[in-house]
Amino acid sequence: MKKKPLDLLAIFPQINDIRDESLRIAVTEVWDELWRRSKWLDINAMPTSVEVPAYPHIPHNQAVLTMALAAADTFESIHGVTVNRDHLIAGAVLQDASKVVETEPDPEAGIAQTETGKSLPHAFWAAHVAVQKGVPESIVHIILNHTPQSPRFPESLEGKILYYVDQLDMVAIYKDRWRKELMITK
Repeated sequence: MKKKPLDLLAIFPQINDIRDESLRIAVTEVWDELWRRSKWLDINAMPTSVEVPAYPHIPHNQAVLTMALAAADTFESIHGVTVNRDHLIAGAVLQDASKVVETEPDPEAGIAQTETGKSLPHAFWAAHVAVQKGVPESIVHIILNHTPQSPRFPESLEGKILYYVDQLDMVAIYKDRWRKELMITK
């Protein structure tokens, strides 16, 4: 079977809303390079993760992007907070792009981790390619820190939005991975 080309703008039409043309091009180039390296033949056949092999990746990523933009709309209209939409869209589109090289098709389980997925932290490879393609470090920070597996918490508002909506979507399709701990501070 031949690998299906990736029509990123059909998957994420919001890329066209990125005002910075060089960023818009870089986001597409990151995905194109990762897709070329991927062992997947059809992006629609790729599950969300090894943890969630029965749910497809693209709807999860689309939900994260949609929820992030809705949160930005709410923050702006109710609180008057400015959200950098270029950074938010780029971060949302790229946050799970590494999964195409972190995983591969498995005839029995449907999905398995690649050597890259076993040896590098989630999102590292997308961040690495993003740096090579000229994506600003502030967006690379979002990519690297969008996951609870990261040792750091996102610093920017855009990164925090993505962190939380990504986890909320995982609650909807898989399970709640959050736990509440009592913290007393002085």
